Amino acid sequence: MADSPHIAYLFSRYPVVSQTFCDSEMLALEKSGVSLSVGSINAPPNSFRHGRLATLRAEAFYPPPPGVLESLKAEAVGDGSWAPLATLVARHDRVYGEGFKAETRARNALYFARLFRRKGVDHVHVHFANRATHTALFMKALGLPFSFTAHAQDFMVDLGNDALLAEMCREAEFVVAVSDFSRELLRARCPDSAEKIHRVYNGIEPADFPAARMRREGEPLRIIAIGRLIEFKGFHHLVEACGLLGKKGIAFECVVIGEGPWRGALEKMAASEGVAESLRFAGVLGQEAVKAELARSDVFCLPSIVDSKGASDILPTVIMEAMACGLPVVSTTLAGIPEMVEHAKTGLLVEPGEVGEVGPLADALAEIAADPERAARFGANGKVRAGEIFSLATTSAQLKRHFDAAIMPGGAESVAASVLYLVGQCPPDPAQQLDEELALALADPAFAVLVARADLDAPGTLPVDYLPDGIVLEADWRAAADSVALLEERRNALGTAVEGEDFFREARRALHLAGLMKKRGLDHVHAARADTVLCAWLIIQLNGATATAAIEDKPATSRSLLAKLLRDFQPVSVSDAKLVEKFEAPDVLGLRVPDSHRRAGIGPFRVKLRHEESEDDRVARRERANSWLRRISTRSTPNPVPPKSE
Repeated sequence: MADSPHIAYLFSRYPVVSQTFCDSEMLALEKSGVSLSVGSINAPPNSFRHGRLATLRAEAFYPPPPGVLESLKAEAVGDGSWAPLATLVARHDRVYGEGFKAETRARNALYFARLFRRKGVDHVHVHFANRATHTALFMKALGLPFSFTAHAQDFMVDLGNDALLAEMCREAEFVVAVSDFSRELLRARCPDSAEKIHRVYNGIEPADFPAARMRREGEPLRIIAIGRLIEFKGFHHLVEACGLLGKKGIAFECVVIGEGPWRGALEKMAASEGVAESLRFAGVLGQEAVKAELARSDVFCLPSIVDSKGASDILPTVIMEAMACGLPVVSTTLAGIPEMVEHAKTGLLVEPGEVGEVGPLADALAEIAADPERAARFGANGKVRAGEIFSLATTSAQLKRHFDAAIMPGGAESVAASVLYLVGQCPPDPAQQLDEELALALADPAFAVLVARADLDAPGTLPVDYLPDGIVLEADWRAAADSVALLEERRNALGTAVEGEDFFREARRALHLAGLMKKRGLDHVHAARADTVLCAWLIIQLNGATATAAIEDKPATSRSLLAKLLRDFQPVSVSDAKLVEKFEAPDVLGLRVPDSHRRAGIGPFRVKLRHEESEDDRVARRERANSWLRRISTRSTPNPVPPKSE
């Protein structure tokens, strides 16, 4: 039995730049000793990453190719494990409509439930009452309990079905609301689950935020706003208010950090209001850059409204972050914002405005501009409030208590592997003679089997891990300048032995896998066949791990490239005749392809007899594979003979 619960966070997409509160929460839980994994049903929307994400110990998992999901369902239908999901799919289609894609949720649930069980997960937690929570509902039918955090737009607008929301709440172990306001909304919509709906604020780490500057009399007022450029953030009202400030002769500078579909319209509005030179749209920035902008500002403004679809902010984390910097806040009385900002004590609140009715917002900003000392008092009070109520030490401890009360540790305990067993494709090419060896590796807890690539429609249900979508690999690449420079050096060293396109494809994979090995504590990589040798070689250049390899007869990979790379692998099994001659390496696995026909004489006649592998041949091949895997897992075999000089 595991000593402590292992929690998996399941997202529709992960990571998402604007959802820093999710990262903060997971980092705080890890700091308190909680073991985490992350599942993302879809690839992230872009390759941008906040720098601190590199400190998250949890590994992120993504779905396999579609063909694998289809095969997994077919297998589950065959063995009967699909039955509870089929019943749930039929009911959800009938009650909620086929637009909720119950079949898709069930397939994803089947994959992630099996994956999380292999990883030793006891409980699943989801942020947002959306597709991911719907998926978790199906995971519960497979015996994996869940909880979720509801925010605002997710259950108010996006989900679009209060009956489904009620079922989610009813089946969850507990439900988190991020404010008193949203808790009461949820309790009203799901009265049967009222007792299990708890308020836990999104938290921040106050010490991570720099102190804002002290504005002097006569200096321009520096206004900062942060958020997605969408309707309910109300930035169009901020642009109008800036226009009024200009007409009042109040000197100001304003920066809006964020990106979204309203950017073009907002920039045009700024030009028509005559404030384009004083109002800067900075786009998406990394967290350190955001903190720097907060520190050089005088007031934070978020004029949140209810949009045309009924969606709104509930408890914007950016307000907490501004308060942690000691900035006075100007915002609206919407939803949970008054739980954060105390009017006339930590900032100024106005009623959510309509277009053309932004006088109160402009007046509040003008009031901050007119009295720097009062603004400084607001900021100081807000900093204290942020530390007392919204610190991660407080909020993560509250959340952990709910997990501890709901979770009984004892799911399938994962055994720590030590070897990354790298397979080129799955199912493997029959010519590689890998099936038997792969089955043995999957049964041995010493090996973490990962497939480097797969046809999108490739069938297969093996319990292997797959590389994630290319956007994830690109994000890793962009975030690791030093490692990229090292890999480019290795590219030059290999010269013309490898095509540039092939090299950089494998380099991206290697960079991701080197990080994965660090998270899992793996210290060795095995290239199962020649098509993974370059990737494995690049991995050991990055992390200093040891490596082994098996080379089949007549490999598709260039022999000249293999000859350069295999010097760093020990031991190796080489079945290709030309490479055996170069390396004098033993053909441990016996992968030489026998002649499919042999000639025989029957009297005066010469005939061809087809070669068939006997049962004895298969037993011998299995024994060789078993012996080879033991050698890899112990790495006790002496180094191979170096290749002959050119």
